[in-house]
Amino acid sequence: MRIYNRRNFFAGIVSLALAAACGAVLLVTGFQAKWLISLVLLLAAGGFDLWWSLSRDSRLPRVDERDEAVSRKSAWLAYRIVANGCWAAGIAALVIYGISRMPAALAVTVTLDAVAIAAFAALLGAEVYYEKRM
Repeated sequence: MRIYNRRNFFAGIVSLALAAACGAVLLVTGFQAKWLISLVLLLAAGGFDLWWSLSRDSRLPRVDERDEAVSRKSAWLAYRIVANGCWAAGIAALVIYGISRMPAALAVTVTLDAVAIAAFAALLGAEVYYEKRM
């Protein structure tokens, strides 16, 4: 097998190493849902990255402008869904915290806000990257 995309290959290796670390922590500390969920997500991400790095499709160029426009439009829609969904769920969790004073609802609010900020930072970084190179 040939590695067509080295960046995805190394990302897959790192994800699988982190999954192994989560599995080791899970074995040492006993069952905890957060480590199991992390293990499953990292295994899925690592497996997909390795599969994509060994696929010839990752090296194929875009054939026309319509493909690029569809990719841009779908990426923008995905960003809007994540940002707006995190915002709405964060507001709902904040209302739940205001009513019930559950600390878990406040933790959910902070986490969702962090995800929305990270998505915005990724969007901004991609914009700056492509502005310099196009």
